[in-house]
Amino acid sequence: PRTMSFALASLQGRALASPLHVKRTAPRRGTRAVLVRAAVDPERDVILVSGCRERVAQCCVDQLSKNERSAGVAIKVTLPHDAYVGVKNPLNAMAKDLVFPDKPMIDCLGALDAVECVDESTDLFKGCLKDATGVILASEYAPTLLQTAVDLCDRIKAGAMPKLRRVVVLSHIGVERRDVDPWKFMNRKTMVGTGVIGGKPQPGGAPLDRWVDAEELIKATLESCGGADKSDWSYTIIRVGDLRGNGPTSVTYGDAMLTLVDNAFDVRMQDIEMEEGDAFEGFTKRLSVAVVMNRMLTTQSYRVINRTFSCISTGPVDRERRKGWDVAKGRSPPPIEDKVVDEELQPKEEEENVPAGAPVPT
Repeated sequence: PRTMSFALASLQGRALASPLHVKRTAPRRGTRAVLVRAAVDPERDVILVSGCRERVAQCCVDQLSKNERSAGVAIKVTLPHDAYVGVKNPLNAMAKDLVFPDKPMIDCLGALDAVECVDESTDLFKGCLKDATGVILASEYAPTLLQTAVDLCDRIKAGAMPKLRRVVVLSHIGVERRDVDPWKFMNRKTMVGTGVIGGKPQPGGAPLDRWVDAEELIKATLESCGGADKSDWSYTIIRVGDLRGNGPTSVTYGDAMLTLVDNAFDVRMQDIEMEEGDAFEGFTKRLSVAVVMNRMLTTQSYRVINRTFSCISTGPVDRERRKGWDVAKGRSPPPIEDKVVDEELQPKEEEENVPAGAPVPT
């Protein structure tokens, strides 16, 4: 592939000398070469992906490695130190050897092109922070997502990420509707650890509050860096419904991860719908979320800068699109294309106000 450099307008709306990667795909016999433009450059960019113990982040890594707009870019899977620590075999009390539950996942992701798994407690991780130009926070568990957001914002404020340009954060629909059902019930507060003898119960539950805290923290950190006009980096928040689906079989590393419900969802709900703000009720396919979050990094559209979008899966698709797919047998439906995401990001035409008809006389 050949690369060409152009002047790329800053994502923050001001001029920035940043090469635009243009990738020339190898032409097939009888066809012309196609130029594919992307906002990430393998020679310049490093993308950190957090939350890879869960499926959405794994799908993000998989699709970043394979998508033509991001193929070849350095992808760093950031993992806590305990992901590399062995534990006693929970299935065999007599076993002397330790087991490493996260090793299959680390091996699968590490085998992808340009992907490297990094221990967050090492000096290598500190070097990755200095080179990082994009960050994806994709933990599905609200408290973990909030903690990763806190860590990221602390590093930004400390000047540990001087090259950072884009941050994409996973959140949940309903965060602005927490006072009405079903979100009110979903956000109920609980106490964790009430059954532990000698232990002190800790506040738990209220996941939507934690999603909101993570969103507000990202926004507040941007303001502390000079706001949208002066900051070198920008964010996009993707709110999703309850997550379903297994994702591509290339990152499925255990039969326990597969369920019939998720298999069916992967096959039936292949389309998406997106709107700005907090909208919709429903479920969202993990692989589709990953494609949307990745597109927030590779797009050149200014519509995504410092914006929040809601995304749900729609379907079922017609029978022809469902035929032949079975995730449990290693046949996954293809992910949505970037152009589908681009179409959903376009401004929606406002519905015309049609006057209601006069009541029928009685």
